Amino acid sequence: MYFLTILIIISLAFTNEEFINDPYCGSDDVVHIKNIKFPWYKQAVDNLFDQALRYSEDGNVNRETVYQIPVVFHVVYNTDAQNLSNEVIQSQLDVLNEDFRRLNENASETREEFLEFAGDPHIEFYLATEDPNGNSTSGITHTYTSRSGFPYISFTDLFTGNISLDEVKSSETGGVDAWDTNRYMNVWVCNVEESFLGQVLGFAYPPFNVQDALDSLDYESVPDWSQFEGVLTDQSLQGIVLHYPVVGTNNPQADDDGLSGNELGRTLIHETGHYLGLRHIWGDALLGDGCGVDDGIIDTPNQSAASNFTCNLNINSCSDNPTDYYDMVENYMDYSNDACMNMFTNVQIDVMRAVLEIARPGLIEGQENNCTAGDLNGDTLINVLDIVLSVNIALNIDEYNSCGDMNYDNTIDILDIVLIVNAALGS
Repeated sequence: MYFLTILIIISLAFTNEEFINDPYCGSDDVVHIKNIKFPWYKQAVDNLFDQALRYSEDGNVNRETVYQIPVVFHVVYNTDAQNLSNEVIQSQLDVLNEDFRRLNENASETREEFLEFAGDPHIEFYLATEDPNGNSTSGITHTYTSRSGFPYISFTDLFTGNISLDEVKSSETGGVDAWDTNRYMNVWVCNVEESFLGQVLGFAYPPFNVQDALDSLDYESVPDWSQFEGVLTDQSLQGIVLHYPVVGTNNPQADDDGLSGNELGRTLIHETGHYLGLRHIWGDALLGDGCGVDDGIIDTPNQSAASNFTCNLNINSCSDNPTDYYDMVENYMDYSNDACMNMFTNVQIDVMRAVLEIARPGLIEGQENNCTAGDLNGDTLINVLDIVLSVNIALNIDEYNSCGDMNYDNTIDILDIVLIVNAALGS
């Protein structure tokens, strides 16, 4: 009877569509459980989200600089099938870059009513070229483990506040230690074993100080992390975990999870959104209708529940004022199938960039650039003087000035000069 009572309590506490119907993202579950162990986390996350929104609304968010984030993929495998090739990892990186620059092919499929809200985050990712010790690296590690896989959540986690899947982040428990999480976005790829809560495809922690960023934004509402107090004092756990079948677009093991609709590499897009402070678009309602729970993003319509891998463009699950929009199922922070996802909204972008600048600044250290592209002398004009300066830099006469890097390749050459000439001519 005692055991049955415990099961009933647990089932009531975790009766959430994410557990039952959404074998996708574990981030929401994880922070609920971490709340048991770290009661201070809820307020910290809330504060950062509020600060980020105020920061954006005050016009402080730098929307022009293309931030470039170094990534390391840790492939932790037990079988050959789990040891994904570097080509698969590269295909995943390609998807990440396309979607975070709105260069994805299906960007044209964003419905007309949402085009005004869709934007380019101006965030790019590259495989790390130097490891924490200063050695050259491909940005991809492959590590054999004697473990067949890593369980998502164990029954005891509900009482301890630990997350079993975090064991993939430590060599002592058969995984791989994180590279400095202040300098690299760590992505662990492994066999995520199904738990009593079902199969998840990935999870990511938001920054523990997410509220500091959100407090800088001056929107009327911000993503609410208040129910998720208690995740991390251990920075070595920051990063993203992916189930190996959902990685990349050319993954020969894509069918290993027995699921369809997740073969285009967009699980990582979704989890990176969490990593940069975004909530699920339906507000993560724990019980009941999500129409009364908001994700804190003013340009995403309310939605009653996750889309559960469908792409129903005709569903309108909540009544919105003053305009009653359909559900934004194409948003990366829904649970639509990969082919359906195609956009972040402008306010989501503001939040992610504010969180990056305030809560994860080590990833973009030295990249802050408040100048207008092409304006090398800072006079707010692009004219012949800027052209001359760009030529001098290209000839190594003057020092590099990132304001002249028109195509964001970290060099100033003839291509940049041509683009500056075009800008000066107004073409």
